[in-house]
Amino acid sequence: MKRYTLLFVCSLFCSSIFSQDFKQLIADGNYTVEEIVVTAESHFDSVGRERGTGYKPFRRWQYFAERAMDEMGKLKPSEFYYNELQNYNANINTEGYAARTVVGTWEEMGPTYWNATSGYNPGVGRITSISIDKNNLNHIISGSETGGVWRSVDGGSTWTVLTDNLANMDVNSLAIDPNNSLNYFWGSSNGAIFKSTDSGSTWTLHSNLPGGGSVNKILIHPADNQIIYASSQGGGIYKSSDGGQNWNSIYFAGVNNGYDIDFKPGDPTVVYATGSDFYKSINNGSSFSKVQGVTPNEFSFGPKMIAVSPNDPNTVYVLEAEDGLFGALYKSTDSGSSFSKLSHTSNYFGYDSSGNDDRGQAPRDMDIAVNPNDVNDVHIAGINTWRSLNGGVNFSITSQWTPESATNQNIGYCHADVDILEFVGSGTNAKLFVGTDGGIYKAENPTVVNSGYYTDLTIGLGIRQFYKIGVSQTNPVVVTGGSQDNGSSALLSDGNWIDWFGGDGMEGFVDKNDADIFYGTTQFGSLYKYTNWSWTSGVSALTQPDDKGGDASWNWVVPFEQDPIVQNVIYCAFDEVYKSTDAGLNWISISQNFSNNIDHLKIAPTDNNKIYIAINGAFWFTTDGGVTWSSSTLNLVGGQINSIAVHPTDPNKIAIATTDSGKVYVSTDNGVTFASIAWDLPSFSAQALTWQNNGKDGLYLGMNYGVYYTDNTLGNTWAQFNNGLPNVRINELEINTADSKLYAATYGRGLWRSSLYDETLSITNLELDDLKLYPNPAKNEVNLEWNVSDIVTVRVFNSLGKLMLYSKNVNLSNAYKIDSSSFESGIYFVKLNSNKGALTKKLIIK
Repeated sequence: MKRYTLLFVCSLFCSSIFSQDFKQLIADGNYTVEEIVVTAESHFDSVGRERGTGYKPFRRWQYFAERAMDEMGKLKPSEFYYNELQNYNANINTEGYAARTVVGTWEEMGPTYWNATSGYNPGVGRITSISIDKNNLNHIISGSETGGVWRSVDGGSTWTVLTDNLANMDVNSLAIDPNNSLNYFWGSSNGAIFKSTDSGSTWTLHSNLPGGGSVNKILIHPADNQIIYASSQGGGIYKSSDGGQNWNSIYFAGVNNGYDIDFKPGDPTVVYATGSDFYKSINNGSSFSKVQGVTPNEFSFGPKMIAVSPNDPNTVYVLEAEDGLFGALYKSTDSGSSFSKLSHTSNYFGYDSSGNDDRGQAPRDMDIAVNPNDVNDVHIAGINTWRSLNGGVNFSITSQWTPESATNQNIGYCHADVDILEFVGSGTNAKLFVGTDGGIYKAENPTVVNSGYYTDLTIGLGIRQFYKIGVSQTNPVVVTGGSQDNGSSALLSDGNWIDWFGGDGMEGFVDKNDADIFYGTTQFGSLYKYTNWSWTSGVSALTQPDDKGGDASWNWVVPFEQDPIVQNVIYCAFDEVYKSTDAGLNWISISQNFSNNIDHLKIAPTDNNKIYIAINGAFWFTTDGGVTWSSSTLNLVGGQINSIAVHPTDPNKIAIATTDSGKVYVSTDNGVTFASIAWDLPSFSAQALTWQNNGKDGLYLGMNYGVYYTDNTLGNTWAQFNNGLPNVRINELEINTADSKLYAATYGRGLWRSSLYDETLSITNLELDDLKLYPNPAKNEVNLEWNVSDIVTVRVFNSLGKLMLYSKNVNLSNAYKIDSSSFESGIYFVKLNSNKGALTKKLIIK
């Protein structure tokens, strides 16, 4: 981990902040990342850092927070990026470029399915929310933590992404309006709630919950869509009476977390809500009362989830967590006016099929649902899923988190870490849907438990959260990548994906001399090797240098690199730099102990004696293979280094991406001195860099919104390089010189690639003379027609850069009509993107 100075621990900050939950500090939005980290580490000093304590989710938050913080050490709210993206779009649309071919030709590479080989817990990606049209069970929207909102109209057989062009792709909750299925609501971070009135074609930032936090649930009244409830972890519980425009807090002293909300079946005047307590309203949510358990079994002060069933509307179940584990199950038979505590001694939130372990990650992995046909058929979840047939008195396991264990026990397989359990439908059409860290699963017949209990509905969802990738220098390409909760996977030369290791995958690379060999890491630096030869295949653990690796005191993502020149030489970095000359069997230290964890490590491609590292905001280098190390004069203001890129032909030239206001810095003297080249970059976070060997010092930058390019022929400017690329976090960029492609590891939308920047490309096929846009000026309707049969994406922006219309896979050889009746009078820009480039044309609405 980062070893921050603790000077202020003895200050007033200590007494005022250590008593608070670090999660509350995150939700508050007014504390620095460093303050939150110090508070959190103090918390984990008390509760431990083992699996199930919540330490892993915190370290994941820390990793991305440190990469996105500003020079003051704070995180910008979602509104900032919403406005900044609009401003950037406005500038790009009006800068005078009518047609461009050097904007990138990005294509999605996957994975959109899982295929277990040596991966012990395979899945596609993290699902945080599901909403199903109660009038049409084939109409489903799902949300990925950082991959946006997706829609299916065929019951999950195929999926379409709805949010690739928005300023926010972080999804925590979803709701389809039961009164009008064209209306979607989506809850995000910072209390942000987005709304679509056209089945997700366009979205607006509808409102923000006053208390901020992560929006856990959105509940819409079944007969009046002006009445909406929302819960927020870190914000509380809220009600809106005007369709979500304004919100009133359901306030009780100490209520700063909201978890669940439900109506009494058949009577929405009765509303149940939970934070760490249980609340009930009998007057349409106008007022709520706190409910205690039946004496002496009062509720404990832990996160709570609710479940009800129309089979018996008076029965209410409340599932409670305690310190991340199963805490209790309560049952009410009088509509939540009083509760009794059921007797349980097992931990149903852990890994063990008998409930005998002490693991759990509640409330992140925790839910309860009741069969609409049988109020005694109760399902709960934590890591795995469980079922009771006698009203919660006894439970038996219904899934295991590894396919092998599930098969051996004749129960279902679904990916570990269950966020969502929801029954949909009635009678024989009642289905149980499950949202997990590996995707969406459905129990078609939830009353019969066997090895085929769950069906995976995730095929087609491109939501993998890659931390890092390694790209071969071969054509066809081989790529290995490490991802959150879905391990290390690889795109093979035949175009198929395999999952070769489970858990959290981090840094990795393809062997430079044998593309059938991959190396990878898990969180905190455990090192692995995969050999995909025809006569054998499998994963082997590498020796951990100095017994390091896998310990929670190390970085979440540990640097791991292969020597660019000498075979079987690899490097890794903890608080020292280690080198192995036998592919990881033995290690020696080639640096002093830096007393802090090393964040990044790069070896010059043409001179392996020149090695560069970053530690927080400090830059170090060696020119003699590690015999001596020197520090740079670089002085970042409140920032840290997010990426190092060494020039492909000049080992003395380095570029770094930082959280400092200077964003990108370049050194030409081994890192002794640096100069900023931020120039006209937007105010996004600089995340990843790579150089192109094109004789022009071509440099690509990945940000949390898009990829940008510059070279020494463009002057002091960066060119947008985003054609076809979602607005998703770019964690790493690598070039394959064999196929002349740029590869991007995205955190939420999988692997993408593009042809490289080439200003010699012709724009003949992009000339605007052939594009007809009429009438112009227009009022209620605009027609687009182009005598080119290319499939294009159509976007319409207003003059402020707000996206007004977004449509994919359009063929303009037949006239395409845009309904502009809702557009206000003014100037708009119609932007077309094809696989050849992008073009923009001005539109006037009268």
